[in-house]
Amino acid sequence: MRKNLIIFLFTLLFWQALVFPGLLNSDPGPAVADSLRLDDQEATILAIQKVLPAVVSIVIYGADRVTQQVLPDGQIKTEKKKQLIGYGTGFLVTADGLIMTNKHVVDEAPAEEAQFRIILYSGQEYYAQLISRDPIYDLAILKIFDKNLPFVELGDSARLMVGSTVIAIGNALGRYQHSAAKGIVSGLGRSVLASDQAGQNEVLDNVIQTDANINLGNSGGPLINLAGQVVGINAALDEGGQGIGLAIPINDARGAINSVKQKGYIARPRLGLRYLMLTPQIARDHNLPVMSGAWITSEDPAAPAVIPDSPADKAGLRAGDIILEINGLKVAGGNSLLSVIQKYKPGDKIGLRVQRGEKIMVVLVILEEFR
Repeated sequence: MRKNLIIFLFTLLFWQALVFPGLLNSDPGPAVADSLRLDDQEATILAIQKVLPAVVSIVIYGADRVTQQVLPDGQIKTEKKKQLIGYGTGFLVTADGLIMTNKHVVDEAPAEEAQFRIILYSGQEYYAQLISRDPIYDLAILKIFDKNLPFVELGDSARLMVGSTVIAIGNALGRYQHSAAKGIVSGLGRSVLASDQAGQNEVLDNVIQTDANINLGNSGGPLINLAGQVVGINAALDEGGQGIGLAIPINDARGAINSVKQKGYIARPRLGLRYLMLTPQIARDHNLPVMSGAWITSEDPAAPAVIPDSPADKAGLRAGDIILEINGLKVAGGNSLLSVIQKYKPGDKIGLRVQRGEKIMVVLVILEEFR
């Protein structure tokens, strides 16, 4: 009898704790909240610590500046001083020294004059060689010559969702090396006119929007997730607002890294046209027959929508055509025309499903190399 009573009381307490937890713990809220905050804080710290050793500050020098000074004895003293041009951020992607950064960072000075000083988190310094600029994306690859260097782990930017926590790391303002700024993914698949704080403008396609601060000098640095994986490359700020940072998805940069490893330069497949990704609003404004796709058009009258003698031109594509699919993959949302084309290699033959007026057709295109 006593045994049954003990079992009954134990069972009652169990169900009471399950259904009415507050009866056993009168104030669980703050403890749970503190635990969640600690977990988030710990994950943030661990992610930053994991990546920092592979993040580099880049200082760009131009041609030496020569100055002359007349001394009291009449002699002329000539001095050469390195001319500081700019700065940025990058990150090591291989143990033998390949560094990913932005193209606009390395374009701060003429190629024949530029010198790139690399500063690791450890304080070790190198001079880097410019390996290649990406002809499509705002990306470039530098190289320092050493071995067993720390390098980042690449994540999967396709798995990002609006609201995902991200951290931007970089050489903020050229003074605060290896700074970290935390935020969220505010949007995905953006196509925007953007600028860095040096005033350089560029149309960026299929980029990540984040409210993590991307300051002058952060360009080229990694955008990471809470696992310490690089999911984007910090690129710019939207010129029309505040707190709108833009990053190139790491999946769009993998081709550049693989190309340099295989060929020694960044080779991209080229279709050869200008386009606008459709939204329902754009389609309604222009009385188009479909609500999504890549509309072949040019906002500049001096720039043709279909580039002469390009693969698109040879295949018979025309201004006004709307590309709906590529090899069965719908061109819409995060699958921008540019990002889908970059899944292929120069020389590949692809099939485009195209809307021309009320007619739908299939067009075969052989991609060429764009360097």
